[in-house]
Amino acid sequence: MINKKQTGSYYTPEYLAGFISKKVLSFFERKLSISILEPSVGDGSFITEFNKNELLIKLTALDINKDELKKASTKWSKKNADFQEVDFLNFTSKTKFSAVIGNPPYIKKTLLSEKQIIACKEIHKNENLSEKSVKNIWTTFLIKSTTLLKKDGVLAFVLPSELLQVKFAEEIREYLKNQFERIEIYTFNDLLFECKGQDTIVLIAYKKHDKKGEFFTNIEVIEELENNSFILKNNNLLVDSNVKWTHHFLSSEELTFLDKIKKELNTVDFYSESKPGIVTAANNFFIIDKKTENKYNLSRFTKPIIQKGILVNGSVVFDEKDFFKIEELNHPTRLLQLNDNDRISKKLSEYLSIGIDQKIQERYKCRIRNNWYVIPNISTIPDAVFFKRCHNYPKLLKNSSSALVTDSAYKVKMRNSFDLNSFIFSFYNSLTLVFAETDGRYYGGGVLELTPNEFKKLPIPYIIKSQNEFENFTNEFERKKNIEEILTRYDSEILNFSLNLNSEEITKIQKIRQKLINKRMRK
Repeated sequence: MINKKQTGSYYTPEYLAGFISKKVLSFFERKLSISILEPSVGDGSFITEFNKNELLIKLTALDINKDELKKASTKWSKKNADFQEVDFLNFTSKTKFSAVIGNPPYIKKTLLSEKQIIACKEIHKNENLSEKSVKNIWTTFLIKSTTLLKKDGVLAFVLPSELLQVKFAEEIREYLKNQFERIEIYTFNDLLFECKGQDTIVLIAYKKHDKKGEFFTNIEVIEELENNSFILKNNNLLVDSNVKWTHHFLSSEELTFLDKIKKELNTVDFYSESKPGIVTAANNFFIIDKKTENKYNLSRFTKPIIQKGILVNGSVVFDEKDFFKIEELNHPTRLLQLNDNDRISKKLSEYLSIGIDQKIQERYKCRIRNNWYVIPNISTIPDAVFFKRCHNYPKLLKNSSSALVTDSAYKVKMRNSFDLNSFIFSFYNSLTLVFAETDGRYYGGGVLELTPNEFKKLPIPYIIKSQNEFENFTNEFERKKNIEEILTRYDSEILNFSLNLNSEEITKIQKIRQKLINKRMRK
């Protein structure tokens, strides 16, 4: 599959274009003719499928790329087609369409031109949506396409799974619920696109439909689409709650069960304060290894720092020995901390010139500093760190080293008289890790991420442990083969003591977590 980097688009696989086209066109099979808009035609994979249908189709196909548009036009063998070289944001039409079908570009707001950003904001504003919903151009394609549909029209888009799970998309989801009588969401076990980190879904939405509601299905193998052997299930409780739509495979009973327990617990921010770590604006430049430090005589300007969660050990305590192990592996572990009044030596000047050659001084966060190379807000050493991204399980560690941490982690400090050891011990239970799965968001490859607010709102069944008990826990954690060993060992103690849950309820929580893990990790 070819990545159209210039336009932020990814070509639609033939099997997926075929499924979407057949699904939408079958809805109109009793009509003599229909009109279809494809707002970003790309290589014309949908056009090829439209050609196979006997319906009389009036096609309007758009693309900002002249060459792509010309290539797509050669695939259209019928009459009644209008191919326009235009940015969809600027497209106008006197008539509305029976269907809008396509795979809109995925371009972050930061990469759009000022003119495009203004257009996006205006489109969202006209539909009473806030500027917060303008995070990526696909959201605007979705909104504008909805406004171009007839009263009985159908929208069918290939979209990033962000629609189902990220905060800014909540508003978009509510908008869709108000605009369409029936919404169908198709999630997939395999990545549909050769696009690193991008998980993909299919949305098919009907302005009018006999069977109303929001319906979900997960496609495990391509044959399910080809044979129509999937089952669309309604999940009203999911849609009416704040649970992210990615978890549509959880039953109403499971969602109710989790919600009831959650209400009985305090959250992370009740027991602790947490803030993002240090923002350097250019980690590859400001975080260096010992070899670079020695080469440019920078030791008096550096402090130890943990750059990434993947570098820490599999324990719940990170100490000086752990830090030295990372250093011995030649990972960057030294933060270049300069002050405005530091004297710039010849060697330091040599190193800073490397950054200038890389135009780091032109980056926004460096540009607004008094001196581009002076990192602001370098705080004290954190008591504990929580890494916002993880793979197998979230990592919360007590920091017994002298190391700082980048914004790949949140710095944790206990409130009042709450005990850090007890807090960390209490964190590692199946219930809290279930909510890490449901409240966070995941990306292609199974990476789980929690935003600062999502971490703060995780429920914690806090119980107090002695120093000796925590040390025993630490030793067991270091010896574990996997996190399931720890959860099996301590779930009963934590969840029974704090919530009086019985073994059947605890097993239920463990099974829900495994279901969520399997979906995220595509097992």
